[in-house]
Amino acid sequence: MSESIDLIVPNIAEFNLRHPSQRFAPAVEKAFSDWGTGLADQCVFWSARRRVLVLPHGVDRLWLEDVHVALGQAVPPVVAPRPRSGLLLQDLLGDGRSLAALRGAVEGHERVRLIVWGATPGVYALAAAVRSWGCEVELEGTDEPHYWASLYLDSKQSCQDLAGYVPAVRVPKTFTVTCDVELEGAVRHLTASHGQAIAKSMFGVGGNGSAVVGVGRKALERFWSTAHREPFLQTYPLLVQEYVERAHDRGCPAVDLFIDDGGVRRIVLSSMTVDGHRFRDVAVGTESVTPDDGSRIRSVGHAMGASAHALGFRGWFCVDFLVTSAGELYVTEINARRSGAAHSIALLDLLGSPEELVARSFDTFPVALPAPVSYADGIRPLFQRLWEEGIRAYPTTVRGLTRSRPMIGLVTVGASEHQANEMAAGIRTALSKQDSGSRGLVTATE
Repeated sequence: MSESIDLIVPNIAEFNLRHPSQRFAPAVEKAFSDWGTGLADQCVFWSARRRVLVLPHGVDRLWLEDVHVALGQAVPPVVAPRPRSGLLLQDLLGDGRSLAALRGAVEGHERVRLIVWGATPGVYALAAAVRSWGCEVELEGTDEPHYWASLYLDSKQSCQDLAGYVPAVRVPKTFTVTCDVELEGAVRHLTASHGQAIAKSMFGVGGNGSAVVGVGRKALERFWSTAHREPFLQTYPLLVQEYVERAHDRGCPAVDLFIDDGGVRRIVLSSMTVDGHRFRDVAVGTESVTPDDGSRIRSVGHAMGASAHALGFRGWFCVDFLVTSAGELYVTEINARRSGAAHSIALLDLLGSPEELVARSFDTFPVALPAPVSYADGIRPLFQRLWEEGIRAYPTTVRGLTRSRPMIGLVTVGASEHQANEMAAGIRTALSKQDSGSRGLVTATE
């Protein structure tokens, strides 16, 4: 038996659809499956150790080779199960040929570290299968007896509950409603007393499942129209909160924590850019928030992580915040899983100076070229030139190039947030030109 190996499974769609109380129409489930498939390739950055990747069918092998060469890594084995359900783990467990390929990839390793987006029932089924092959399995995340804690903490209700246990946690004024009558009453009350309110599903993702409502009949009519179109808002209970305005000169800060048996082992600062209340991109690194905000959110995040640890939660855990113009700090959400900052965090570790660099990550970075766009012809030449110049910018997924509005995932790494932003701006300009030239981009030495 040789050293351990990481088994990486980006079960994003399964996680977003996992809660027993959530039932969606097939078209909505397909949208989540498509989204999870589109972002799954970002997991290639999650680990720099010996590893095997389980990826959705259709990964661009040229892109896969390119990013590994750019990072100075060998391309790991890839298992891509036959696509049937749109759920990666379910497809893997139902595909005997893929399971056999996976067994061959981990054979000869005494220990397998199972790394996933977040805990789902299929994770434990896969762990059992790997154990049956004679391997010891180390779960990076929550074990099966404490799975309930992962479900509970990922609900937005848990923020309200933890505020009663963790004195440092401040949350907006909230009503929990269980029917349309209560929803309308809570909305009318909060808009009358606070001007605006926001209704939230317990399990919304990336801003989906939230709707803001203002004062007046027309505002209320628009809210009901949104609520009836938004699948997440069609399942009670819902939260109705006072709408707290964030400071316009700040993003929305967050902390990603890693929790193991010994407690909170790591805290990483980040700041999200949002349009309204929907996620757009995230800056990762110490410089992404002000020193005062950083100190406060580290303290609150650590306290919340300690509470999660006491419940049996293990793995990556994210807490989102809001800072008002008066400097008040609110907790708005918990994500009991990896966050959109996960691949940036791992990339900063790989580059060796996580405290001195800032990464800017975009899940949906537009490519203003006629659709469909070829990675080999339309994207690759630009990034090859960037890498030759020592610029640390990487396409994190290229599956969106076939969409009617082509897009990629992108992460840029600079010595400052400004430099990372300038890199992204230069790439955006370059990707709007047929030649994908790199002229005008920020260089690695600036």
